[in-house]
Amino acid sequence: MAATERWHERTLQDGEWLCANFGNLTLVVLSILEEWRVAPLYGEQCAALKDAKMPPDDLPWQRWDRGEKDVKLRFRPVFPDRPVIIRPRSALNLSPRAKAMFYVGIPAFIELTAHSEGQYEVLHSWPSDPPSNTWHGTPISGTLCYSVKTRARRQYVPDDWQEMSIISTLEIANTGSHMLPFERLFFETGHLGVFEHQGRLWANHARIRTGEKDDSLSGVVFGSKPFGEAADAVSLSQPRLGRVRRSMLKEAFSTFLGVTHPHD
Repeated sequence: MAATERWHERTLQDGEWLCANFGNLTLVVLSILEEWRVAPLYGEQCAALKDAKMPPDDLPWQRWDRGEKDVKLRFRPVFPDRPVIIRPRSALNLSPRAKAMFYVGIPAFIELTAHSEGQYEVLHSWPSDPPSNTWHGTPISGTLCYSVKTRARRQYVPDDWQEMSIISTLEIANTGSHMLPFERLFFETGHLGVFEHQGRLWANHARIRTGEKDDSLSGVVFGSKPFGEAADAVSLSQPRLGRVRRSMLKEAFSTFLGVTHPHD
């Protein structure tokens, strides 16, 4: 099974340009004067390209130097560069020794790699849907995260998520002896890869165990591939922090209040 065409290698000769659409994000790439120039556009900003023979000079260009013979580039979906906060549709109390399966859609960032002196180099990545910032922790100690706009769901319904959402499956098990309230989950995505199955993006499956020994720590076991019918998906991107079998999350299920700020 091969990846869809949008993820294939592309070639741009000097003076050529392209528009690549990724849901709400359009990336304009221009190869000129031994430079890669890239402009990320969202929504109505794409109107500036209508009937254009060349992209306008006043786009929000970002520039990278390249060699004279460098003509190849490719796009890849990747996970956000920060942890994400995941919430269910409404608070769920997980009984002792019970487990529950959730599907979460995390908007992909689109990474551009291009030749520089004949070798592929990562230029940058842009969110397919601009995220909101949120804080996980106390007012004086914590982590800046992204807030996932769509809620965790118990079933997979394709229409529930945007085109560029990475479907991440989480099995949460309460191995303790007391009720576990699931209102928000701090989730580090650095050990998740991105796959493609029937045109949709998927992550390798993750199992979270909490309630053992130290209640502030949750163990995470990462599968090597997506869950269920998507298990035969094509791998597109390796995990940002590398593949591991097990990891730990600190205060993953804490009820610290996260303050959400609109993306600027």
